[in-house]
Amino acid sequence: MKISRSLLVWVILALCGVMVLGAMSWLTRGVLASEKTQAEAESRADLEERTRLALWRMDAAGAAMVSGENRHPPADYDMGSTAFLTEDDSLTKLHFTFREGGTLSSPEADGAAEKIAALKLLLAKNPLPGNEWSLLQDAAEAGETVWQAMPKEALKENSSNSKLRELKSGSANRSDEAYQNNLSGGERAQRAKTVEETVSNLADFSAVKSKKTKSEISPAKPAAAISSERDRLSEQLIELGTMRAVWVGGDLFLLRQLTTSLAGTVRKSVQGVWLDHGALKKRLLAEVTDLFPAADLTIPENAAQDPLALVSFPFHLLRNEAAPAARPVANVPLLVGWAAVLLALLTASLLVHGVMQLSERRASFVSAVTHELRTPLTTFRLYSDMLESGAVKPEKRGDYLRVLSREADRLAHLVENVLSFSKIERGSARSVVRESSVSDLLEPMRERLEARLGTADLELEMNLDPEIAARLVRVDSAAVEHILFNLIDNAAKYATASDPPKVEIQIQIARRDLEVIVTDHGPGIPISERRRIFRAFHKSAREAAESRPGVGLGLALSRRLAKSLGGGLACVDSNKGACFVIRLPLVKYR
Repeated sequence: MKISRSLLVWVILALCGVMVLGAMSWLTRGVLASEKTQAEAESRADLEERTRLALWRMDAAGAAMVSGENRHPPADYDMGSTAFLTEDDSLTKLHFTFREGGTLSSPEADGAAEKIAALKLLLAKNPLPGNEWSLLQDAAEAGETVWQAMPKEALKENSSNSKLRELKSGSANRSDEAYQNNLSGGERAQRAKTVEETVSNLADFSAVKSKKTKSEISPAKPAAAISSERDRLSEQLIELGTMRAVWVGGDLFLLRQLTTSLAGTVRKSVQGVWLDHGALKKRLLAEVTDLFPAADLTIPENAAQDPLALVSFPFHLLRNEAAPAARPVANVPLLVGWAAVLLALLTASLLVHGVMQLSERRASFVSAVTHELRTPLTTFRLYSDMLESGAVKPEKRGDYLRVLSREADRLAHLVENVLSFSKIERGSARSVVRESSVSDLLEPMRERLEARLGTADLELEMNLDPEIAARLVRVDSAAVEHILFNLIDNAAKYATASDPPKVEIQIQIARRDLEVIVTDHGPGIPISERRRIFRAFHKSAREAAESRPGVGLGLALSRRLAKSLGGGLACVDSNKGACFVIRLPLVKYR
């Protein structure tokens, strides 16, 4: 089965279109995926930056609380001390000292007995009942161990980021997950280092401040308090630890160890603060409400290595917020690219369609013209041979010569149409435009039009309204005559058997135009064909052979000539036959 050339062209064009669209789809998918990844990385980076800021805020507040407790010397925790009376105790349940041997005391006066009993009950719930001292001692040592295991060298933690900055730009590093993790780890170490320096300095200060003399004993204190303070002053401080926050039995404590010597006997103690961890959480979370409105603090599993853990208190930041999903953003260059590709495909399709139509029209024109030329040439040859050989009787020679003249006119009209259309297509047509009255324009054409209709036994009826006929038009009279002759020629071809056998030409004014109406009484033109008849070369060779003579060029040429004059040509409805309306511009009254 032979595939037509047009089908092959369309198949190739479709394959090319599919390949181009596939490539664009693949490119679009890659670009959108890359942008989505970038947007998600930016969202994660923003989340990490807010997280670091939140941890800094909470650790700053927590460090202030821890340093405030470390500021107190060991003597402030002895019975009878008034150091904590003027301080805000909304976060504190109890200040206490637990000496080796099981002695638990507190400097607080109000409700101290009940609080000490509650603390003893809490410590008694440990896995080894009766060994509360060891539990508290181990908790203090565990807090110190966790703190010492926490990285505090921020510069070393960020050394890998220095290499990343050398390899990538700032925006690229910001979206890099490894860069963000290193940055978070470095800042956590920096926070730990800052808290360490602050708390350690205050702990040293409290150790110095604890070296008081007997002359500093206030005589206003009760006798029991004075006796206790004399015993303490006789002790020598050997070692003082730093307050560390630890969890004991589900409650939060600040604990430090101290070692003293009394009369040559070394005594160990644990001093601490029993904290209200619920109130502490609220105060810390209040620092980050603007950053994480739904945040919460929980107990960390590994405070030393947890990237979301505070360094001042053993809390894990639960953000309750994920990195926001990347929203699709209109990619203008991508949209422009798609528009350009689609426009290119559409343009290519239209171009191919136009070229193929033009090719078909040219083929049809060549076929139709070949047929149109063959018939008169055959007549010329036959009749000329008969006339030359004397086979025609003298009384019949006139008829033969008239036939030859008619065929010559037919060929001349065909050649004239083709040449005029060619000039218009090339843009080389020249018009001689001048002003003339309607009657002066149409009356000189009457004789030629009547002669053409006479060959088809038709009459011309051209009644011109005197008032309208006096109006002026500015047109090329030769172009108007060409248009009218083509219409009359078509009427002579297709309306030969009309009843009555005549063609009417009327004039009327519509707005600022003159309308010349040409109507015959033939079969008319179907509505479905009214657009097709104005296409150039719309007849095929078969149609030219089976229908009236012509190549389908006259009406196309006539419409273009009418438009070049500033008017138009249309086929309109009529209850008689075919009806054409020529619009020509009128000259305005001066």
